[in-house]
Amino acid sequence: MGNLNKLAVVFFACVTHFLLVKFGSQFLVPFGYASVIWPAAGIALGLYLLKGWPILVGVFISLLFSLSQDPLITSLPVEAAYALALLSTVQLVVSRRLVLLFSQVPIRISVPYEIIKFLLLTGPVATFVTSTLMYCILSYFLVLPQQTLLYIGVTKWVGDSLSIVLLTPVFLFLYPNIFVKKARKAAAAIITSLLSFSLICFVYYVSNHDYERDQKQQFVNGTASFVEQINSTQSTIKLYLKALEAYFQASEQVNQQEFSAFTSIIQNTSVKVRAIGWIPLVTEQGRPQFESSMKTLYSDNKGIKQLTSTGFQAAPNQPYYLPIYFTSPLQDNQSVIGLDVSTHPIAGKSIKQAIASQDFAVTDIFALVQQQDKKDGVVVYYPIFKKGQAANLDSLLGLVEVVLELKLLLDPMYTSNEEAVFTYQISFGEGNVFTHPYYIDEHFITHHVKFALFDKQGVIKFSSTDSFAVSLINWVDFIIVLVGCLLGVICVMFVFFIVSFNASLEKKVKASTQELTEKNSELILANDAKNLFLANVSHEYRTPLNAIVGFTELATKETEDQVALDYLARISDASAILLSTVNDVLDFSKMQAGQLDLDSKVFKPEEVTSSVIGMLSHLAAEKSIKIEFTHDEQYTARVEGDELRFKQILINLLNNALKFTPKGSIQIDCKCIEQDDGYKVLTIKVIDTGIGIKAEDQQRLFNAFAQAQSSTTRKYGGTGLGLSIVKQLCRLMQGEITVESQEGVGSEFTVVLKLKGVTELQAALAHHEAEVVQQVYDYENMKVLVVEDNKINQIVVQKHLRNLGLGCDFANDGQQALNYLKLQKPDLILMDLQMPVMDGFTASKHIKNDENLKHISIVILSASVGKEEKQQAALLGIEDFIHKPYQQSDLERVLAKYAN
Repeated sequence: MGNLNKLAVVFFACVTHFLLVKFGSQFLVPFGYASVIWPAAGIALGLYLLKGWPILVGVFISLLFSLSQDPLITSLPVEAAYALALLSTVQLVVSRRLVLLFSQVPIRISVPYEIIKFLLLTGPVATFVTSTLMYCILSYFLVLPQQTLLYIGVTKWVGDSLSIVLLTPVFLFLYPNIFVKKARKAAAAIITSLLSFSLICFVYYVSNHDYERDQKQQFVNGTASFVEQINSTQSTIKLYLKALEAYFQASEQVNQQEFSAFTSIIQNTSVKVRAIGWIPLVTEQGRPQFESSMKTLYSDNKGIKQLTSTGFQAAPNQPYYLPIYFTSPLQDNQSVIGLDVSTHPIAGKSIKQAIASQDFAVTDIFALVQQQDKKDGVVVYYPIFKKGQAANLDSLLGLVEVVLELKLLLDPMYTSNEEAVFTYQISFGEGNVFTHPYYIDEHFITHHVKFALFDKQGVIKFSSTDSFAVSLINWVDFIIVLVGCLLGVICVMFVFFIVSFNASLEKKVKASTQELTEKNSELILANDAKNLFLANVSHEYRTPLNAIVGFTELATKETEDQVALDYLARISDASAILLSTVNDVLDFSKMQAGQLDLDSKVFKPEEVTSSVIGMLSHLAAEKSIKIEFTHDEQYTARVEGDELRFKQILINLLNNALKFTPKGSIQIDCKCIEQDDGYKVLTIKVIDTGIGIKAEDQQRLFNAFAQAQSSTTRKYGGTGLGLSIVKQLCRLMQGEITVESQEGVGSEFTVVLKLKGVTELQAALAHHEAEVVQQVYDYENMKVLVVEDNKINQIVVQKHLRNLGLGCDFANDGQQALNYLKLQKPDLILMDLQMPVMDGFTASKHIKNDENLKHISIVILSASVGKEEKQQAALLGIEDFIHKPYQQSDLERVLAKYAN
């Protein structure tokens, strides 16, 4: 081998080994230094046995370069890095010498004993020596528990052995060499070896990844109580300050003794505070009187003072002062009495922030006047204004403060954990950092939590302790690797000696695969065709239904003839049934495809339930069935969820009960339980005295197109989709539906749903929105353009708008709408989607891209409003939809949003 070739081999070995090291480094154990997935060892040995010493040079250079980039190694003395690099290189030499000393080369692969001996010598034996030396090196240079160091050493031993046993033979099978006789048809053995290595690594990675994930979750859980205590402490401090606000606003005069007595009452001993103080606003004119009162209270006090770089000095004349007047406890904090905090270099900024925002404000971390030897103090301020007056400087009475020493405050919280698994660092605002004495950044497992600290945003960084790190040791997974390695060797030998390729079987497999692929393609096309068909059918049903529903509602309002009203009511009921059937089929199709999404809206379950009962009460009246509705007080509270789907569940259940109850009563019993996680669990029971269901039929009751008996469909009607849809909706709402029934006695359906609770602010906003909808608006000056190609639907919407006091203009398609907008500028556009010439979305895009038109609000008025349509509308900034068929109230609800 020439010098140039040797240099090329060195370069190739260096680059290859470096890339393999980078790959293996992705799977290092949490402590670093070693990995079970380490292909570099086996591939490097295979290349060394083929090419000799140039491989050693390339590997050594690669190791030096790799270790120099490892933060864990660079933190060690340089001789440690050289020792580890040399050790991994020497391992290759040791493996080669052991084979030459204790085996007869070339190895006959037809003799299992010789193969096993070769693998044991190059793998477990050689790597045991080097892994033991590595353990000794790390023990000398690192301060880690012996159990951790042992785990690192065993990891290196197992990882290197696995790599050598399964990867080194691949190179010896591929190329001529002095160690292994040339094998015939070695491809199968090579593939099996590579697959075995990959499979073992994958199984180990998955198992160990799950274990480490569980341990990390355990670590996160271990920090939760600390975070909760910080948040609880913050709430307690706010309560202190709020209580003091009420105290000072209600009191004419307060002295130091009364102040101390009051603060001792409100103060929670579990929250360690340095001091609680009162800082009144003192004007320049009131300064003499104030300083006189201070001398009366505190005989050695010299008046209002200011903190400067040289210490305390008498405060110069200024329009107003904010001196500390009362503090509790007084004895430990008397030195701050009279200090004008408005001029304090650090506290002054927070004082101004608190007054300006009329809210809590916390200072940066600084050394307290009364504790100059420690820089861990913060002060929380809260302004108090004269009651009943506008909050400004003129009405400011003063501020109350809570003085904290972070170490004094946080140490009890930290030590309250039975076994501290973490250390922490808290940062907030700009450059404010408080670090636990034993905190090490990025130490094995880390976690951070963002939180609001009064007027600032903060982050708590957690880092695991050495004691917790021991729990990351996972000896069980080594058994997986060792067993896998043994099975891998057996498989390679089995394949090499026994397995031969079966061409006919491969051909059959290919043919079957091709057939399945074609069938799968056909099924995909059929499913797409079904969805397109359903969408088109839905549109074609909804368009005439819109005319039926619209004209029925208009006729009902315009006639007083009782016979006609009765006919119209029946038409309305039939339309509702047809619409419900169309919706059920579409919903079922979406559920099968996993495309049904829930909306989120604040609503009252009690109001929705009452609405459903009112909607179906005429059906109950026709059969003389009494509907009883009972609920607890919590059921009247607002929740956040999909109101429409919630209503759909209730309609299906009540409609089902009415359908199968010929006489008697139906009871609807509702309860609501609030959980600690902010969610509310709604339990709704619908109990009827109907025909009941046989026990054997109850099992398939919630299947699609299923009813208790085949005769049921003929007698009572229905698609058999209602309860199936209810079950799917319950699952989407993190709930379930169950049934208890006795034939001839009745049925009890129980629905349990988990919906998000609503904050007071969300409830107030929802209440405001409801009031807005209920307001009566004057639409006289509102101009509306209706873009609709169906003449009948044009008449319907025109009549509805006239009933609301609105006129409108029409465009038959999107292009006509654009032509109209060149001359007229309406306040609102009601836009259909499916139209000739130009569809609704294309027209809307033109409008929104036009600087002169983009301010005009657009509401989609269409029979085709699905997930894709909503996504397209959102991209154009369109928020509101009116689904066909619709009623005048639906139109009015949307118009109210854009009135005035």
